[in-house]
This record gives sequence, C-alpha cells and structure tokens, in this order.
Amino acid sequence: MALVLSATLLSCTIQGLTNDYSKLSVENKAKVVPLENFENLNTEQIYKINAQQLKSELAKHPQSLVYIFKNGCTSDLCKPMYVYENFANKKGYKLFLVMNGYDGLNSTLDRRISFKSPLFSIDNNFYESKYRITYTRYFENELTGKPRETKRGEYLGNLYFFKGSQLEKIERDLPKS
Repeated sequence: MALVLSATLLSCTIQGLTNDYSKLSVENKAKVVPLENFENLNTEQIYKINAQQLKSELAKHPQSLVYIFKNGCTSDLCKPMYVYENFANKKGYKLFLVMNGYDGLNSTLDRRISFKSPLFSIDNNFYESKYRITYTRYFENELTGKPRETKRGEYLGNLYFFKGSQLEKIERDLPKS
C-alpha cells in the first residue's frame, strides 16, 4: 500500500508553487532569455526582468502600465492581453506585460497573434527564491518602493499605473473611462 501511495505521489506535479520553468518544453525554455536592454525586443522571446530594471525603464516614459499576471488566469479580472494593449495604446501608456511564472504559458503564447507587446517574466534567480509567492512579493515590493522583504498586506491589484518611475495607483481592473 505504501509503495502504491509513494508511486502516486511521485507522479503528481504541483503547478504554480515555483516558477515552473523546469516543466517547460525545450522549445519554450529557449524563448526565456535574460533582459539585456529594452531596445529591439523580440516578441518571440520572454525576457526575465527584475523591478530595478523595470523602474529604470519606467522613468523614460511619461506614463506606464505594468500588468503582473498568471498565465491562463480565468478570473473575471483577467482579460486577454489585447485588451490591456488596446487600453494602453488608447490612453498613451507604455505597457509592460509581466508574468509571475511559466505555468500555463501556452495559453498566453496561443493568443500571441492578438497582441504585439513584448512579454516579460519575473527573474526569480535575481530574487534568490524558487517560490512564486516569495519572488513575486519581492518584485512587487521593489516596484512599489517598499523594502524587498516587506510582508504582504491587503491585495490591491495587479495593474500598476506609473507616471515616470513614480507609482500613481494600483488597480484590480482597468478604469472604465
């Protein structure tokens, strides 16, 4: 009985606990590359990024929208990428699409034809953590100007609106107007 239980547990995989990079296909692993700079980004790549790099780039734009998302999200607050892209284009925001892990990556890549913005992923190695909840918190804390290891407070949202490098507001959904 114990042998059967052990074999069953070994065959199970937990999705979303870590960044799930090791579970990607060889083809998708090849798409994930370190960000060297923000010039000439290739939409076929996924650029590993940390909040320091992102904040430096935010400073170069009058206003930006950073959307931190989970691939394959089915919540009412998760819209297709083209919705965020259309909003950003209409309102004059520079858009940064930042995934917090690779679980469900194919659901995002399958819709790649509907949006043109480059894709980024939080660089968990930079944050020295393999756990999604930890490196995402560190990234969000640094992005919002908090000390990295600040404990998570009330959930405000995953849409970060910036004027230059200054955080203006965090929202759960796109503004209606």
